This record gives sequence, structure tokens and C-alpha cells, in this order.
Amino acid sequence: MTAEGTVPTVRRTRGKNAGINPTRIVAAARYLDPETLTIQAVADELGVDRKAVTYHVTDRDGLLELLAVDAFSSRFEIAGLPAWSDWKQALRTIAASTKDALVESGSLATYFKLRGPASEGMIRPAEIVLEKMIEAGFGERDAARALTLAIGVAMSCAKDLVMNAREGGHPQGPELVRALEGVDSASFGALRHLEAVGFSSYDDRRFDYDMDVLLWGLEHLLANGGHDQG
Repeated sequence: MTAEGTVPTVRRTRGKNAGINPTRIVAAARYLDPETLTIQAVADELGVDRKAVTYHVTDRDGLLELLAVDAFSSRFEIAGLPAWSDWKQALRTIAASTKDALVESGSLATYFKLRGPASEGMIRPAEIVLEKMIEAGFGERDAARALTLAIGVAMSCAKDLVMNAREGGHPQGPELVRALEGVDSASFGALRHLEAVGFSSYDDRRFDYDMDVLLWGLEHLLANGGHDQG
């Protein structure tokens, strides 16, 4: 008891005791600016000690990963996988939906890892894609590897698109310019020409290019008996 006869308020410090869980942490952090987000800011929003948050999320990157999964899960939506669609359309559709959901997640896309709710939301679409590939003649392992590769393409493209949309563009652009400035001007003609004409590998056309190459390669693999090794 205090001198005034009241019970002092003491912040709980452990996540379980404070009634804090990852869902409450995400709900508190969801509307805070990701660029300036901190563990302390979330703790203040929840009205608990910082340790109550770090009981579940050890650092800022972990917190941003949670938010990225939340943002992706709320945006991921397959734009239709009709029964008549072939394996190529199905694979492109799930990859495009992944890419679009991540781009819509903005700066959080660079922290996204496919796990938890994000993985759960993709289970049924992934099963449909695998079924269509196996029906087309792919072995199970080839189909699984192809799906993993397509999702990887989507994630990589989305992250590059988000970074390219920032002020100053994708960080690799200025890095290339600086690198070329430090070498003989008569060398690296192809790279210098691409830089001079303003070519970027990080624009909207990259996803279609990458998926075209992937699908062409898979068609070749299918026509030549696959590569379904253990």
C-alpha cells in the first residue's frame, strides 16, 4: 500500500502473466508505422513492460516478420483456379497471387517468410496446383520443386518491386553506377549500355519474364521424362 492507501500499478513483465500473445502483439502493431516500429512502441500501445513483448518476439526483425505474415495473409487471394485450367495457368496464378499480396503489403514484403498463417492459407491452392501437375505427367517431386521455385520467384519479384518503388529506386542501381565509375571506362560495355539506357531488371515486366522462362523449362522437363529423383 502507498502512503495514500492505494495499491500501486505494477507493469507485468512476462508475456504469459501479462496476457500477451502474438495475436495481441500484431493487433497493436498493425497500425503503427513499420519504418519506425519498435518493440517499445508496441509495449507502450499494449500498456505492458517491454519484456512482455520480447517474451514472444525477441527483436524488431521478428516483430516485422510477424506483421509481414499478417499483411500477406489478409491480402492473399487466388484469382480463381477453374477446373479446366491447365498446370501452367494454375502455377502462374498461385505465383501471381503471392506476388500481388506481397506488393500490396508494401515495405513489410521485405520481411516476409512463408510460415504460420501464410502457409495455412496456401495449402488448398498449392494442393490444386500439385494435382494438376501430377495429372499432366510430372512426378510428385518435380511438381513440388516446381511449385517451390514459382513461389520463390514471386517472393523475389515482389521484394524487388517494393524496393524499386522507393525514392531513389532499387539499391542495386546506384551500386552498379558506383562500381562502373571505379573501373576503366573502356571495359564492361554491355553493362554500361544497359545503365545508359535506363534498363532495370526490377520493373513490372520481370515477373512475367521469370515465369515464362520457368514454364518453358518445365515444359521441356515434362517432354523429356522429368527429373523426379529422390
